[in-house]
Amino acid sequence: MKRVAIALILAALPVAANAQAPIAPADSPSIPVVGTFDRSSIVLAYYRSPIWSAILADRRYELKTVKAANDTARAKELEKYGAESQELAMQQLAGKAPIDNILAVLQPEFTELSGKMKLTSIVESPAPGSRAATVDVTSLLMDWLKASSETRKMAVELHQHSSGK
Repeated sequence: MKRVAIALILAALPVAANAQAPIAPADSPSIPVVGTFDRSSIVLAYYRSPIWSAILADRRYELKTVKAANDTARAKELEKYGAESQELAMQQLAGKAPIDNILAVLQPEFTELSGKMKLTSIVESPAPGSRAATVDVTSLLMDWLKASSETRKMAVELHQHSSGK
């Protein structure tokens, strides 16, 4: 039943376009450029990433260790963490919870992309009320998260399904 709920949530996720830097005319003054990303694509890529897998593997190992040591209090904390993490991921995919934990992980890449692409900031799409030019960096962030071809394909298929194509 949970897989069906997750599939329905994921089906509503839009797929981000490839990142392309805007090209300013040679005679125009430099205009601020804001990087944007598709929130749901990044949430999907994060929870399917090697980074998240490593976090879970560490928690599972610790759980196994504390259970072997009969540390029931710590075991309960770790089990609670697992349940809360799953709920948070579902809420984030549905757009009902902040993605601060994911943004914290992405900070090194935000810094690098901002420098390389001369971006003034990187924000969720769409950039509300922005007068700056925007560039979609979703695919670059997905690259950094090591999104597999399966993750990308799943995102495309879910997007097509949600848009009725």
